[in-house]
Amino acid sequence: MLVTGNDILIAARAGKYGVGSFNTNNMEITEAIIHTAERLRSPVMVQMSEGAIKYGGQDLANIVKDLASRATVPVALHLDHGSSYANALNAIRMGFTSVMIDASHHPFEGNVAETRRVVEAAHAMGISVESELGRLGGIEEHIEVDEKDAFLTDPEEAVRFVEATGTDYLAIA
Repeated sequence: MLVTGNDILIAARAGKYGVGSFNTNNMEITEAIIHTAERLRSPVMVQMSEGAIKYGGQDLANIVKDLASRATVPVALHLDHGSSYANALNAIRMGFTSVMIDASHHPFEGNVAETRRVVEAAHAMGISVESELGRLGGIEEHIEVDEKDAFLTDPEEAVRFVEATGTDYLAIA
């Protein structure tokens, strides 16, 4: 069954268990993710990066949604590391049930503003939102962070960020 990220993660927190979140790029990977989740009787988040969207587009999203609709476990379709408001809106239009906005490369206030925009749009559609605060060094998807620019998430800043944005879940460094 296709559900939001919140549907999965709120239950996981209450039940004190973790949830796997795996990126897909094609039908075979998607089948492996969802069929394994069913065998294990485990909810799962199937992620598509912006690169996967360029590669598979709406067809790949439709494959995830179709398999999820027939699954016996909760499945969320999640945008992984969305780089902009426009890309988050595109994922919502494609039928994603969870989106990530990664504006961690902006200063704190810029990250708050961009994240809040995505949260307002996504929540209006019943979609949950993940955001990011802090920066790990290295390369992930479209974001490259030099080690000298990396910093860990400050717990007090994380509280302020969640309160200011309304984000549903937070990726921290």
